[in-house]
Formats: sequence, C-alpha cells, structure tokens
Amino acid sequence: MPLWEYKDIIDLSRIPRRGKYLRYYLLGFIDAEGCFSVSIKKLKTAKFGYVLDPVFTLTQHKKNRVVLELLKRTLNAGRIIEKSGQKDLLVFVIDNRRLLREKLINFLDKYKPIVKWEDYQKFKEIVLAMEQGEHRTREGFERLVKLAYEMNMQGKQRRYKLKEILSPMGSSETVRRASPEQ
Repeated sequence: MPLWEYKDIIDLSRIPRRGKYLRYYLLGFIDAEGCFSVSIKKLKTAKFGYVLDPVFTLTQHKKNRVVLELLKRTLNAGRIIEKSGQKDLLVFVIDNRRLLREKLINFLDKYKPIVKWEDYQKFKEIVLAMEQGEHRTREGFERLVKLAYEMNMQGKQRRYKLKEILSPMGSSETVRRASPEQ
C-alpha cells in the first residue's frame, strides 16, 4: 500500500518514508501490545461441550487510535471497538479465522515477532488446524485445547482447568482404555 493512502489518518511526515519500515513499526506494536489468545467457551450445543475461539487483540488508549487505524489499514482486516467497561480504551480485534490466516498470519510470517514468537507459533498452529477442521475430531480438539493451554503463561488465567474441559468429553485415553476391543 503506498504511504500516501494513509494521509487521511496521519500526517505523512510522522510515519516512516518506506512502507516496510511502517510495517516493522507495526510489528513492534504487535510484539509489545498484541495478544494472541484462544478462548475456550462452554457451549451445551457444541460437539464436545466447548468451542475454541482464536482471536488477536491489541489495546490502546483512545488518544492513540491512529496506530490501530494504521494496523487495520495495513492488514486490511479487523475492527476497532471500545473496550467493554473502559470507555477510554480501544481494542483492535481480528476474530475471523479466515482473516487471521490470510492477513495476520501472512503478515507475521514475513515480519516475525520476537517477544511473542512462541505464543504466535501456537496460535498459528491452532488457527491453521481449525481451518483444516482438526477441531471436529475428539483427538484434534484435545490436541488444540492442550496447545491453547500452553499459551499465555501456561493457562494460568483460564476460567476452566484443563482437566475440567477434557474430562466431561471423556479423553481419548479414557475412551481407548474403556474400549471393549481391549
């Protein structure tokens, strides 16, 4: 995208003269402020009682909206919303799996994060596996849930314990041990 296309959101003298430098600047924001997360939500109608919901977010004070606008326009994806209960904060969100794959993952495969590299790799693996339908099998769902629990401080901030998610659906190990063929 030519830099002049940003002139409606920022004085062009305030951004790098070359597009790749702007993209590296945005990568720095992603690496410092971005969050790769895979929520695990309880849903009675879901095949295994829970659903996986990958989402990328980046939060900024409303006075810094321009950086969110630059990111949105550069990726050609996402939306900017007010953070629930905090009217002074804005959140850039990409929660559509196709856009995560086509826009965010493609961007981050080219401009690689440093600090959040491990979480990004797990996030990417989950998104790509879900795009292939892996989450629709018991074994695939279990693998992706376990991978999600390895992200963001090993799942310490999660509402549900890993056992709680895997137990109700009967882990594949339990099912194999209980199988009449054995």
